[in-house]
Amino acid sequence: MYIQTPDGKPAEGDENCFRFAWTALPRTLDAMASFGMLTELPAPSAPTLTTYGLAIQDFQPGTQPDQATANRIAEYRAAYQAVMDATEAEPTGIPTYKLMNNDGFLVTVAEINTALTTYEAHPHVDIAEMPMGDPTWRYWMAFLRRARTHGGFRTH
Repeated sequence: MYIQTPDGKPAEGDENCFRFAWTALPRTLDAMASFGMLTELPAPSAPTLTTYGLAIQDFQPGTQPDQATANRIAEYRAAYQAVMDATEAEPTGIPTYKLMNNDGFLVTVAEINTALTTYEAHPHVDIAEMPMGDPTWRYWMAFLRRARTHGGFRTH
């Protein structure tokens, strides 16, 4: 996962990336659910290549498509990006599906803000980030707070 700047570019620096250990993501999602930070929404469907008259071969390195194919590729990429960037008009938390895969979904500033506001409203929340607890949790919270002040983050 990497923090995205407001112009859509990956932010540079190690502090702008977060990687879960294989066993840490389920624990983190459980904790987020317990704090009310997640929202359960169906994962949207990405557009298919065939809808745009494309095949995987159209995306191979070194391929020089004709203008009509290049236009369809651009349309497909725009439609795909729209799905990856989609959010609720009034977010109620971070959609779980965005964190459960690495398809490149954008977790928006609004989604992060709602999740952190809900989390920080819990009494004694400071205990959750103490060093004796789950070490992933406090780093994850720091990452979310940093992402909130930038442009959100992408799940890759």
